[in-house]
Amino acid sequence: MEILRLGEASHDGAFRVLRERGYPHYLLLLTQTPALFEWEGEWREVPAHAAVLFRPGQRHSYRAAADGYADCWAHIRSATPLLFEGFPFGKPVALRAPERFFQLFRILRDEFFAERRTREGVMGALASALVEMIASEIEGRGPLFYAFLALREEVFRAPAQARRAEESARMLGVSCGYFHALYKQYFRTTYVSDVIAARIQLAEDLLLSTPDSVERVAERCGYWNTEHFIRQFRAATGTTPHRFRRGRGGPGH
Repeated sequence: MEILRLGEASHDGAFRVLRERGYPHYLLLLTQTPALFEWEGEWREVPAHAAVLFRPGQRHSYRAAADGYADCWAHIRSATPLLFEGFPFGKPVALRAPERFFQLFRILRDEFFAERRTREGVMGALASALVEMIASEIEGRGPLFYAFLALREEVFRAPAQARRAEESARMLGVSCGYFHALYKQYFRTTYVSDVIAARIQLAEDLLLSTPDSVERVAERCGYWNTEHFIRQFRAATGTTPHRFRRGRGGPGH
């Protein structure tokens, strides 16, 4: 995947694009304002915050819907198809958490204009992630996906404060059984497994970067029973917290 050029643009209410043969490469749009797009022979009004991916050679026809039009855009060349055959190329896809897409695009834009040694590889990875995020919007993840994603991010950001599954389900307004089923569907793991993984990850960091006792590390990771912490740590890492710290040269060793 190669980014040929990209940017952000804003236009007045007279803005109109008509390219009968499109471009010889992909065009990605992230709309910031309402717009009118023509597909399947008719004009349709599209609310702000939609993604449109045109395939090479595909007709482009869109215009401002009101006083103006603004978008982020990227021209992408790829030797292989970017997405699966059934993806609705040329048709706007609503973005349910648009700030995530625009943030990622702006990171990609900054990398595009940088002159770092790793520029091409980083840009390819960022562009691939952006395209996959757009594809995921139409793959049946449902309206709760981003609420679950925010919960998962919170678990790894502050594992000691991770809620019990029952409390998290109640917060999201779903039954506990449905909560577990959706979590597994979205992330291919369980909520409990993620909580344990996040706490063990934090424990490793604390063991290597602080002089805290194992009991204090356990407490800081959300464990109130040190023996339970040691059992879970050993199951996850194959060793005890004491041996882990000693073997990695943690504080005091």
